[in-house]
Amino acid sequence: MANEIKFLPVRKAEQIAYAGQMHAVVTATGFDPLTIGVTAQDVTELGTLLTADQGNHSAINTATATKKAKVQDMSAPGGSHPQLMDKVRVIANAARVSNATDGVLASMGITRRSAGATPKTVPQEPPEFTLVNVKPGIINIRFREEGSAQPRARAATTTGVQISVVNGTPAPVDGEADAAPNQFVSRSPSSLDSTNMPGQVRLYARWVTQRGQTGPWSLPLSVSVL
Repeated sequence: MANEIKFLPVRKAEQIAYAGQMHAVVTATGFDPLTIGVTAQDVTELGTLLTADQGNHSAINTATATKKAKVQDMSAPGGSHPQLMDKVRVIANAARVSNATDGVLASMGITRRSAGATPKTVPQEPPEFTLVNVKPGIINIRFREEGSAQPRARAATTTGVQISVVNGTPAPVDGEADAAPNQFVSRSPSSLDSTNMPGQVRLYARWVTQRGQTGPWSLPLSVSVL
């Protein structure tokens, strides 16, 4: 099985096995998902999608498989298999740019990309980072290139943004975004699970490339958590 997540196996059964390998690591006793830049919710969703896809994959391999079962599995966008692979990619990309050791990444079947002849550079301007709304247990945010009128939310040389969650009760201090837990987010708009956040937080965002290069932090968003 190829280590780089962009080289996912061709066969669906092997892709599901890859997801199972990842799930076994992130659910191991004592493993903290934040060490690879993802949340407990990501881990739960990975397990739910994996179970659903395993069931659907088994169903379509039976002689009595229906067209509906095949559609639910892989034949249409939104099926269990595309959803599972999307979640695998999100977790893998977050892990690559996290502070996780190479050993942890290897156990998940992931390697950091080596330097190439033409590396992608990280933008030197922070993302335009805005709050959409706040709901019980959820903070909805949006990011895009500063001043961009383009529909693409993500800067062309990046894989997404890191979002730092700082306890907003104490007064701001220099470097607080670097010291706080962070999450990787690849799509905008997106939602953050706020169930375990303090009542007041400051959120910062910065661009990150595939090789883990990061840009400057945005100005903070002050959010009252519901």
